[in-house]
Amino acid sequence: MNRAINKNKRYNKVLQSRRMPWLLASLLIALVLISVFFIAKTVTAERNSARTKTITSVEIQQGDTLWNIAKAHMTDEYNDINDYIEEIMFSNSLSSDRIHAGNHIIVPYYIDAVR
Repeated sequence: MNRAINKNKRYNKVLQSRRMPWLLASLLIALVLISVFFIAKTVTAERNSARTKTITSVEIQQGDTLWNIAKAHMTDEYNDINDYIEEIMFSNSLSSDRIHAGNHIIVPYYIDAVR
């Protein structure tokens, strides 16, 4: 009986020692991927430092949507239209994407820096 228990313990130790390199490799890969993601975001922000963020007021017309307004004003500094729409919503303290004709909203965008 003791032999069986000892054999089982040895088997578990061998199994654990085989899992450890895979676990460490997985953690290392995850860390590298996360680092690359944050570095890419930083590089994107630094690349456009010669441009200045500004805002404009847009009067909402009948049939306008945040999507249409974002599509018309989005500059290359924004990678994703959904993120841009979220920024417009945040800038205007909107809790939903519902907008009404006749109102004005603030729309941020980038222009070349004045030198």
